[in-house]
Amino acid sequence: MGLIKKIEAVAGIALGGLALVAIGVTAKSFMHRNGVHHAGTIAGRSATVPAFDVPAWDYPASSKAAMSVVHPREIPVLAYHQLDNGCAATALMCGRSGAGAEVLSEHQFYDQMSYLHSQGYSSITDSQYVRWATHQPVALPAKPILLTVDDGIDKFYAPGTAVLRHFGYNMVAMVVTGFAAGSQAGVRPYAGWDASWAQLRALDPAIWGIAFHAGAKGHLISNRACPYFYPCQLAGESAAAYQARVSADVINGRALLKQEIPSADTRIWTVPWNDLAQTPNQPQSGADPKIWLRKFAHRQFPVIFVDAFVSGASGEHYRYEVHGDQTLAYFIHELTRNARGGAFNG
Repeated sequence: MGLIKKIEAVAGIALGGLALVAIGVTAKSFMHRNGVHHAGTIAGRSATVPAFDVPAWDYPASSKAAMSVVHPREIPVLAYHQLDNGCAATALMCGRSGAGAEVLSEHQFYDQMSYLHSQGYSSITDSQYVRWATHQPVALPAKPILLTVDDGIDKFYAPGTAVLRHFGYNMVAMVVTGFAAGSQAGVRPYAGWDASWAQLRALDPAIWGIAFHAGAKGHLISNRACPYFYPCQLAGESAAAYQARVSADVINGRALLKQEIPSADTRIWTVPWNDLAQTPNQPQSGADPKIWLRKFAHRQFPVIFVDAFVSGASGEHYRYEVHGDQTLAYFIHELTRNARGGAFNG
């Protein structure tokens, strides 16, 4: 049983229209981490609140902050990958369990969304972000935030949807077309990472947006000496062959994404491995990829997300990548530090 379903069972209500009712826990309860069950009162009767904490405030799941046309200086962007892959949904932390640093538990994701909601953040769509990033008029909530998840990982969507719906949030799935097409065809070397086209189309459009992450081969490790597909010009590969290989993967992948999911936003590129050949210490061969790849990317996409090594060039935007080995306190600290430091500036 997932985390949200467990909360529903305790509270005795459904998630469909309203969020959980207040149950006598303080608004700071999401910081509590001793794993002890807390006594509360639900609808006039005593109840035991599970160790994962439930917010004390009442609000409709569909509630949003008032929209305005104010152009904020920055919009925080969060990047996620996996949920509950090798750890219990109720685990306080998941990354340290050996499942991998990028894996969060449902518990962690819920607590982070709860914190964002308590601070007045409202999630925005990919289209709103692109309009903001390209300095077009756009209505935005008072405290906007963009939530993203990479790779098209099917295991994220079911538990993630329940949490997002509970808080009235939406999220953008950054899709690898090679994963989706392989899953659709029954070729699944990345089983568990590869939602099919049919599964992606079945996602609730009120909660999920779709954008481009990689094409047929762009998220694969292509060569040990030069592991990343996009920035690596292989030994013996001419500049023309390198550029044709990379541009075909991006252009064809983006076209396939639009064909399979017409609502997909193909103005955004979340660069795999954060590697746009933008710094000398990134794996790459020669100077040509460093010069060519960034110019190609900026011609193709008005918004390019890189989780590290942002060059400061127009169109490149930073995302804070959330890992499962981070406590809630660390998450809050890093989000605050990055926001105050101007990392999310447009």
